[in-house]
Amino acid sequence: MRFSTVIAFSLLIAAAALSGCGKSEVANAPAESNAGTNAQGEAAVELTTNQIKAIKIEEVGTYSFPVERETVGSVSFEEDLAIVQAESTLVSAAATFNSTEKELERVRSLGETNGIAPRELEQATADHQTAAAALRAAREAVRVLGKPDAEIDQMVADGKIESASAGKRWVTANVIESDVPLFQVGQALEVRVMAYPDRFFGGKISRIYAVVDPNIHRTAMRCEVDDSKDELRPGMLANLVIRVREPVDATAIPTTGVVREDDGTMTAWVTTDRHRFVQRKLKLGLQKDGRYQVLDGLRPGEMAVTEGAVFLSNLLNAPPSD
Repeated sequence: MRFSTVIAFSLLIAAAALSGCGKSEVANAPAESNAGTNAQGEAAVELTTNQIKAIKIEEVGTYSFPVERETVGSVSFEEDLAIVQAESTLVSAAATFNSTEKELERVRSLGETNGIAPRELEQATADHQTAAAALRAAREAVRVLGKPDAEIDQMVADGKIESASAGKRWVTANVIESDVPLFQVGQALEVRVMAYPDRFFGGKISRIYAVVDPNIHRTAMRCEVDDSKDELRPGMLANLVIRVREPVDATAIPTTGVVREDDGTMTAWVTTDRHRFVQRKLKLGLQKDGRYQVLDGLRPGEMAVTEGAVFLSNLLNAPPSD
């Protein structure tokens, strides 16, 4: 009787010991992250302390985004031959118009009393009208090639063609027709070429052609670029960046904090306690200097994951473990 009691007591002690070991191992095991939805039905992830070390959390701020357009062109030292010919025709037509105008005034001032026949007056009038029509046509031809009216008037008044200043180079580019209203003569721009990848050459838009190529739906544009060191060469491929409006101050997030999901939506992860994270869908705008402009989905002052956001999206989309 005593022997059986001792054996039973020993078995109870052993069972208690085994039970205690199991609880210790469970207590010391690292907790796994939880992923699913929160009480509001939002996609949410809860990270462990070790997992949080794999991401970076920052306060959402603002950034001044430049409103720019980029296009590709090529460097050219010489003026466009079509422009040269059109401007030469304009100067010549202006000279002819002035000559016929003076002749018509002379004939009118003499009149029939000084022996001027009506036929001579008619001829002088016809010549002046022909010269006026030729001048209008020449002005329109130059205008179509991108010369503004003020410069056309100046050429007509001076009777000569303007040439590019020393240290200046031409860059020609084709811009998509939808962007044409954004560009104006005189707008500042920056040009980069492959030969000098770390440098920008400043310049401005000189001419915007008034015709759209129906095959490629682009408009030609000529730009005057500073090249005081004579470094640019004809035919070089040029990348143009043109600032079309004043910069926009907007909510911004680093591109590393944005995830493109399988359905094409762009998302970010926000948190209030740096432990639980909620997924937000974003509406994005401009992109510059490694940042996205956030049009909707985030507010300045919120805490968001700025590095490692894809890690949280992967946890959310991972299949459940057995």
